[in-house]
Amino acid sequence: MDTHSSTHEKFARLQTDFKIRIEQQKNWLSNELDDLQHTLTLFADVFGGSENLKLKIGDVLIERTDIGGKLGLAYKDRIQLSANAPISAWSLLHEMAHVWDAKHNWNLSAKLEQHTGGFTDSKLSLAKRLSPTDWDAGLLGAEQKPGYYGRKPGVNKAGYFYDDKPSGSNWNFNRKEDFAESVVMYCGWGRNNILSRTAHGRIERYLLPNGSKDPIYKIADNWSDYAPYFYPQDGDYTKTKRWQFISDLIQSPYTVSF
Repeated sequence: MDTHSSTHEKFARLQTDFKIRIEQQKNWLSNELDDLQHTLTLFADVFGGSENLKLKIGDVLIERTDIGGKLGLAYKDRIQLSANAPISAWSLLHEMAHVWDAKHNWNLSAKLEQHTGGFTDSKLSLAKRLSPTDWDAGLLGAEQKPGYYGRKPGVNKAGYFYDDKPSGSNWNFNRKEDFAESVVMYCGWGRNNILSRTAHGRIERYLLPNGSKDPIYKIADNWSDYAPYFYPQDGDYTKTKRWQFISDLIQSPYTVSF
């Protein structure tokens, strides 16, 4: 079998198995398609099989293109992945979660926000800048140094006050990003798959001393100080409201409309 035929069959399999169509096929290597198939199979397994995944999320077009410094962008029926960076399983499923949310008019992330006790209030966020104990960023936003990334509730450009225990937060955090990260954390936590090291590392970093570099992203921060905001009971992510929300959502009959 020649390479062209093999690649064509991989495109067709993605369409059959997951309703995933590939745009700009020349930008994909055969091994990248294998990685895509493997990651989506993992995702489908979490959903209880490919048929359930297709019912939940429906058709998605994936393309690789120049999207600046971003790794991925997601829309209601399309994902753009950077053509200038390797494909990350975490980033791919993060964008798939955004598509899922978008197909429900971003109501899934709004429900997560409500379920976990969070809210969005840009005016209150602005007022927090006057409190040095509540504001962990610079006056103009996040700074790349320990204690200044904007991890506390409401310290972000969206004015998003998360509650419960997300796996992390920074200046770009909002309810949509919270939902997408919660989905990927659910897919990786306790499953011994390619996402699990990152999922567990995102929680275990809060046991590190302040000033340490975390082993996943190599970022130095005051992890111990942030533990009350992010470290779940007994270090068990399944005890968070986010984990339970995603679990209930996946198991519900809530599907997309075709």
